[in-house]
Amino acid sequence: MSNKQQSRPLPRFALIKQFLRDKVESGDWPPGTRIPAEQALSTTFSVSRMTARRAVKELADEGLFDRTPGLGSFVKAQPVNSPTLDVIDVVAEARTAGTHSYKLLALDSMPVDAKTAYLMQLHPGETIYCCTVLHLSGEMPIQWQRTHVNPVFAPALLKQKFTKVTPYAYLNWIAPVTSSQFQLQAVIPSASQRLALGLSEQRAPLGLQLSRRDWQRDQVVSFSILLHPADQYQLGADFER
Repeated sequence: MSNKQQSRPLPRFALIKQFLRDKVESGDWPPGTRIPAEQALSTTFSVSRMTARRAVKELADEGLFDRTPGLGSFVKAQPVNSPTLDVIDVVAEARTAGTHSYKLLALDSMPVDAKTAYLMQLHPGETIYCCTVLHLSGEMPIQWQRTHVNPVFAPALLKQKFTKVTPYAYLNWIAPVTSSQFQLQAVIPSASQRLALGLSEQRAPLGLQLSRRDWQRDQVVSFSILLHPADQYQLGADFER
């Protein structure tokens, strides 16, 4: 490529785009700022109004501006790119591998305690259903799950045998979830949890507990505690793949 080709000036509409973009990215024009009208841009850069309109339209198509007929073009708020971390679903992985099985440890009704009642938008002492399941991959326990259920969404839950599907799968079938909230924390498992997860021989075992609250529109369907042996659980990418 010749030096003459390399030094070729930018087209006028590209210069206007660069000017407008620099104003936004520098913070001189925060979100909501009305940018100069096409006529003002054409005068400033000595171009036709059509050229100025092209520059503004292309940036609007790229998501930089909102164009409102009769009012003008405004700087658009840009989405914030937040770092994300994948939470590995060990039960789903076991199902995919064909090694998953489960044991139903408990299924009963009970009065809800104050903390769980608050999380489920209920009154303390109201009756809820509670089911406890141990998930395995082969013969290895991988997750202890306790799910508290609002009986309004699954009135026949206690009548099911759950020989082919888990209580949670049944619940999601009859009361599909529209949104979920998660919380992850390190915990020391209780004696019964250590026994179920095969951690009894460890002196001070740690578990990773994923709490999950499932909603159907504006009502809480269930609140679950998913406990995993910490040495069998990971967050983020699998570097060995």
